[in-house]
Amino acid sequence: MHSEGNRHPLETTLAQEVECSRQLMGCLDSERSALIERDLDALETTTQQKLDCSQQLEQLETRRGSLVESLGFENTPDSLQRCFKTLPCAERLSTLWQQVLGNIESCRATNLSNGSILESGRQHVEQALCILRGQTGAPSVYAQDGETRANLGQRELGKV
Repeated sequence: MHSEGNRHPLETTLAQEVECSRQLMGCLDSERSALIERDLDALETTTQQKLDCSQQLEQLETRRGSLVESLGFENTPDSLQRCFKTLPCAERLSTLWQQVLGNIESCRATNLSNGSILESGRQHVEQALCILRGQTGAPSVYAQDGETRANLGQRELGKV
């Protein structure tokens, strides 16, 4: 492996993206555990860590884009590969890029899974609120986002 001083700036940035995306995967895994265990303190901590990692990844992406453009290429996936091929460390850059893409895909899948856990919990809370309000079996309505929602805001105005 190259020492930090001998690396091309693009290689350094991609290596940082790999590490940061790994950290984000760890945050998402911790978030999943916190959601399953309903550990609100851990969830708060992991949410902040997830935000920090996401912001850092955005900064690294911007830096990578600037480096690629400074070499005369557009910041698109096809141009990125062409850019790599013009540099002596092309194979290493390509490997790092594939790691970034793989890590980001894993993050996306885990984030979707965590979202499903959250949605399931939301549905359970809605069901419990309906039961507490005596609205068992009440039909759900569609909200603006197309999702079904129980009519939690309706109140009985009077009995006849």
